[in-house]
Amino acid sequence: MGFCAFKDYQLKRRNPVSEPLLALPGETLQKNLHFENNKLMAICSISAIIPSIVVVILMGQWINPAQIQFHFIDLLLGVICLASMTASVFATKKIMAKRKRLTAGLVGEVASAQYFTPLVREGWLIFHDLSFPRGNIDHVLVGPTGIFAIETKYRSKYADMKGSQSALAEYDGHSIIFSGRRQEELPLQQAKAVSTELSKYLKGKLGRFVPVRPVVSLPGWRIESSISDMEVEVLVLNPKNCRRLKNLRVMIKSSEVLNRIQAALEEIAKNPQKEPFYKALLKR
Repeated sequence: MGFCAFKDYQLKRRNPVSEPLLALPGETLQKNLHFENNKLMAICSISAIIPSIVVVILMGQWINPAQIQFHFIDLLLGVICLASMTASVFATKKIMAKRKRLTAGLVGEVASAQYFTPLVREGWLIFHDLSFPRGNIDHVLVGPTGIFAIETKYRSKYADMKGSQSALAEYDGHSIIFSGRRQEELPLQQAKAVSTELSKYLKGKLGRFVPVRPVVSLPGWRIESSISDMEVEVLVLNPKNCRRLKNLRVMIKSSEVLNRIQAALEEIAKNPQKEPFYKALLKR
């Protein structure tokens, strides 16, 4: 890896695309997944290198089987070997679990982005993976009926349940119940938090209060609710049914306001407000 990096440095090439680009769906998750893959490669390398070094050292002492003698250093090397292998197993297990969560989240965000495409073809604006100091907004949709901050949640279905009940998500305005078993409120709280963050950002750019509607997107789930979309604070929907967003009251009537909103969102999309690199590493 060091040799390849050195060769790349010697080529003295640079990226022909100099301007910042808009983020793709799940781009942050992809970067995190790449980071976890690199950690997994490093752990696999260390777990192979340390036992190999120990074996080489011991073999150097045990060339003559008749003179095999165990010393304190041999015991220490054995402990180091066992400790490195044990640490590698636990670290690998932890990384694999995180990779599974990241992959699931990435699938959910890509699915939502594709299901929102019909609205984009009709003139709506969509931005993905907007970075703010307190977290990322998975998607932002802008259309005549308003601005929507969308939090995508990937939730797997129960394998032991069949029929429509296995894909049923019941929403009462305060929590979501998946298949009648698991109740969650956190997705609603997260959607409200990111919508508030986006609203404050747009107020600073436009000089006036800009309402942002929080939305929770659940790809693959059938949403049932006894409350209308106009009455709930947070919308919960399957992104396949994104046309529900068109049935709300028209909020943006001026093309000038729409252009200013688009410019503000493009600015944050191309210049994300990220925390210092060393703080991000400490969190990992």
